[in-house]
Amino acid sequence: MEKITRKEQKEKTRAGLVGRAENLFSSRGISQTTTAEIAKSLKVSHGTLFVHFPTREELVKAVVDEFGERLSTALGERCAADLKLKDLLKSHIDVLAEFEDFYMRLISESQSLPAHIRSIVYAINASLSYRFYRAAKVEMDKGHIKKMTQVHFFNTWMGLLHYQIMNRDLFSEKTPILKEVGDDLLKHFFYIIKN
Repeated sequence: MEKITRKEQKEKTRAGLVGRAENLFSSRGISQTTTAEIAKSLKVSHGTLFVHFPTREELVKAVVDEFGERLSTALGERCAADLKLKDLLKSHIDVLAEFEDFYMRLISESQSLPAHIRSIVYAINASLSYRFYRAAKVEMDKGHIKKMTQVHFFNTWMGLLHYQIMNRDLFSEKTPILKEVGDDLLKHFFYIIKN
């Protein structure tokens, strides 16, 4: 059996804490999950958690950063630079479905998160907004969809997504809800923006 170095063990423990925190945040909520519960579930001491993350906020930030990286990577793998708008939005639905439980907690608890953590979420969405609007602009210029600002375009899209995610218990017992209603959501969005 190959022996791992102290540095590798430290990285493994840190990654384990971030992964376990994300799982618990997804199931119990960000504000409802304590650092002691996270440490206990990974079978490390509470002090070990604070060696890696001196404050609870730093742990939450690490989880949100990791979510952003995974979302960006997963979306990037599915989306070529010249992907059509409909395909790009479909990929967004598919990727969010993979992270739906955590994403639901993130959007439902965002106002209670510290400003610097909320700014990470806003940065993730700003990047998506720019990318989606570039694809939408092509369709607008061809006259296929209504001309609108980037803000209105993106907020309409995200509003529909967030409504489905936040009210998923009303629409289906199955989760992720986006796998269940994604195609209808996409059709409805294009109905709204069609010229």
